[in-house]
Amino acid sequence: MDEREDLAASVGDMRRAMIPAFLLDMLAAFDDGEELSLTQLATLYVLDAGEPVALGALAERVGRSLSATSRLVDGLERRGFVERQEHPSDRRVRRVALAKDGDALLRRLERTRADAQLQITSHLDPVDRAVVARAMTLLGDAARQGRRPS
Repeated sequence: MDEREDLAASVGDMRRAMIPAFLLDMLAAFDDGEELSLTQLATLYVLDAGEPVALGALAERVGRSLSATSRLVDGLERRGFVERQEHPSDRRVRRVALAKDGDALLRRLERTRADAQLQITSHLDPVDRAVVARAMTLLGDAARQGRRPS
């Protein structure tokens, strides 16, 4: 196997160990029985990346038409996960931002993934656990660097 295949296999093993807990916790978060679609969840993660975005830019980012994205945002807004805001310099432009409840949901899901990862790393010896923790810190730092404007 080459490096890419080794990484894919390892990521697959991690995914199989972590994703079920993540998805089950996500389902449990909706006691009203109204679950999020994959597109809705992806939209929340897109909005989590930073500043509010115009509806057209959001539609492009999630790969949906403007009208489909508008309906998607309407549903997320009704549930309190996103909010529409006026553009600071152009009141005609409405932007979409992650709302407090949307942010709380994503942070809850992050904690669930972290718990699953801690469970997995608990099978490592302390030195290897520290290496994994350091690697995750480095990956987080690299991800933040990649999100900063040039």
